[in-house]
Amino acid sequence: MIIEGLKLTLLGMMVVYAFLGMLVVIANLSAKIFKTFTEREASAFAFQMRRKDHAVPSVPDQRKIIAAISASISAHRTRRKRDLQQ
Repeated sequence: MIIEGLKLTLLGMMVVYAFLGMLVVIANLSAKIFKTFTEREASAFAFQMRRKDHAVPSVPDQRKIIAAISASISAHRTRRKRDLQQ
């Protein structure tokens, strides 16, 4: 009985390690495959940051952004409270 339990434990551990190994291999492959996409995005972002007309939003624009964020947070909290009460 104990031997069967040890065999099952060993089998389970082997399955977990095999899955983790496959996960590492897949993650490394996807990093290599998508490297060109991330390099293009990084270069496009750097180009946008170097543009002359790139400026920090003015104070009224920042206030509008803060108001929009606050309104969405309030709406989310209201919806969340309503869902929890049901």
